[in-house]
Amino acid sequence: MEQQAYRSCMGLLKLADKYSARRLEDACTQALSYTASPSYKSVKNILSAKQEAHVSPEESNHKAKGITRGADFYRRKSND
Repeated sequence: MEQQAYRSCMGLLKLADKYSARRLEDACTQALSYTASPSYKSVKNILSAKQEAHVSPEESNHKAKGITRGADFYRRKSND
């Protein structure tokens, strides 16, 4: 498991050799705007299609994932 994570990280870092560190960073930011856990393939596809846009993390409209309705929404209502 640890080796697999290491290989995934190295694969992402090797993309910087082919494209550039800046483009890789932008592609990762773009991928994170779609999902909280992007895959290597999604980052590579963004880079190969030249779809990455330079967006700083502060400018990103990425919303944190989580429970947004709260516990009260999911409680069963009794018909008293």
